[in-house]
Amino acid sequence: MPSILYRVKPQTGLHLSVIGIGIYQLLRKLTGSYTIGGIGGIFFFFLYVLMIGVTVSVIRAGIMYLFRVGAEIAGRHYDSVTALSVAAAVVLIWRPLSIYDGAFWLSFLAVFAVVVIMPAGQMEKAKTRTEIDIQKNRENKAWIIQIKSMIISNIGMQLFLLPVVLYFFYEFPLYATFLNLLVIPLMTILLSLGITGSFICMLCSGMFKIPGKCMLGICGFILTIYERCCEFFLELPGARVVIGRIKIWQILFYYGCVVVIYVIYYYEKKRTQKKEYAKGQERNEAQECEKQRKRGNILTGMLCALGLFVLLHRFDSLSQMQVTVLDVGQGDGIFLKSPGGMTCMIDGGSSDVKNVGQYRIEPYLLSKGVGTLDYVFISHGDSDHTNGIEEMISRQKIGVKIKTLVFPKESVWDESLKKLAIYAIENGVQVAVMEQGQEIEKQGMKILCLCPGSDYSGGTGNGASMVLSVSYREFDFLFTGDVEGIGEEKLCESIEKYCPEKAFEVLKAAHHGSRNSSSEIFLQKVRPKYTIISAGIENSYGHPHRETIERLEKTGSRILATANCGGIEITVEFGGKIQYTLKEGSETTAYEESE
Repeated sequence: MPSILYRVKPQTGLHLSVIGIGIYQLLRKLTGSYTIGGIGGIFFFFLYVLMIGVTVSVIRAGIMYLFRVGAEIAGRHYDSVTALSVAAAVVLIWRPLSIYDGAFWLSFLAVFAVVVIMPAGQMEKAKTRTEIDIQKNRENKAWIIQIKSMIISNIGMQLFLLPVVLYFFYEFPLYATFLNLLVIPLMTILLSLGITGSFICMLCSGMFKIPGKCMLGICGFILTIYERCCEFFLELPGARVVIGRIKIWQILFYYGCVVVIYVIYYYEKKRTQKKEYAKGQERNEAQECEKQRKRGNILTGMLCALGLFVLLHRFDSLSQMQVTVLDVGQGDGIFLKSPGGMTCMIDGGSSDVKNVGQYRIEPYLLSKGVGTLDYVFISHGDSDHTNGIEEMISRQKIGVKIKTLVFPKESVWDESLKKLAIYAIENGVQVAVMEQGQEIEKQGMKILCLCPGSDYSGGTGNGASMVLSVSYREFDFLFTGDVEGIGEEKLCESIEKYCPEKAFEVLKAAHHGSRNSSSEIFLQKVRPKYTIISAGIENSYGHPHRETIERLEKTGSRILATANCGGIEITVEFGGKIQYTLKEGSETTAYEESE
């Protein structure tokens, strides 16, 4: 939900609850029979599932609905907690892996908050004579109290679900509470008109369809209001607060604070219910109760603030440089983060993964708490290096923003680079050019452009790739794009000129490990300790080629390939340690070495 937090998507479970209970109560009143109303409601339930499919929220709402109807038919008490527990057990037996799904947790925790947590906060404070008089004056302003109650309940629900939202979607919408005040009241109208209008259009013909069409037209108008409101809120400052994936211990700590707050309110409610304030109540007793209530509120506020601080704070080391070669299939996508927090991407595209920007690059960046990239470097114009970035540019309002797009010198631009530059400018992204010898140095990390130089005479394409040297203290990384042929020869000269004594700890192999890249002369210049190859599994190009692998092995370089390891994350510590993390399927292995 990172990028869809403001997209209007009514929950199917809510539909079933609102419409199902409505049909059940309508039939019960018309027939005077609980049984007929229940059978009609259950029949609707099966029709609804047949129409929209079986989902976690539908199963949860359906089981709770059956419990409620069954309890009324049998004349028994309906226990919502028992119904919710049975629904959770059924879902996990039916689909055990649902426990890893954000929809499961949001659906069940939202209902748990409504039936368990929220009632604890509805304190029934005993009233003195003065308070009773005040309440009489407030009766004429019932709608203000109702709106206030809705806002408080909405905020409480958002806070209760916040850890789940951050864990699965990495961000939260700051103004969602105000948007819900519009969405929820109109939902009943939307559903009622939609169902009634649909039935009229299906059962009638000719002019008799007009009322149905009018109802559906009103539904369309309401949905348009939803869409326009979402767009409006997205334009406000801080509409999306990107935190990143939080850790399990942060979630447990936060919910620990919630449990303590719940206990405080529960016992406060019990205590106040035992005491009835009458006209002759002792003044000092009333004052003591008020003091205890204030102490409870202060403790609750402190716990809430502490829980939010722990939950929203990123406990990342500020003395690390991080480099991640993402698994984008057959393509390149490299993320860099300086110790001070500067964020960059080098390329971002794929020839075999669809929507790689939306489904591979953006989720990773958001999981790291990156809502804005300071720089995106484009090595050359091939689509397997650029199509993900172009996609991200089009999604900046709901995805990851890009401040500056950096290209190689303009004389090597092909048509695709020219189009990308124009598209970036049209979408408010600054475009810059980085030539040989120019560098960006911030927060201890230095990015130096080595190629292409002014003496490069080859054509556009792979040979004209922008090559970057990235340094942090004594560690050096070389990112080569798809450079090969004459471009690689010029790169050797550039290395001799700008960093003759430098031995690169990490090399990103050029052109996905193709046969015509990473020559012996080049490898002797670079002398990489690790070589990372970004290529797709069983790609049609045969990357990486066996000859290239053999040349790398001769240099003693350790080869890490995304096709075998998945994403490869490298961190360099301030104290001179290098650590790299390999992800193979669900397994993650970390290696650490000291220099």
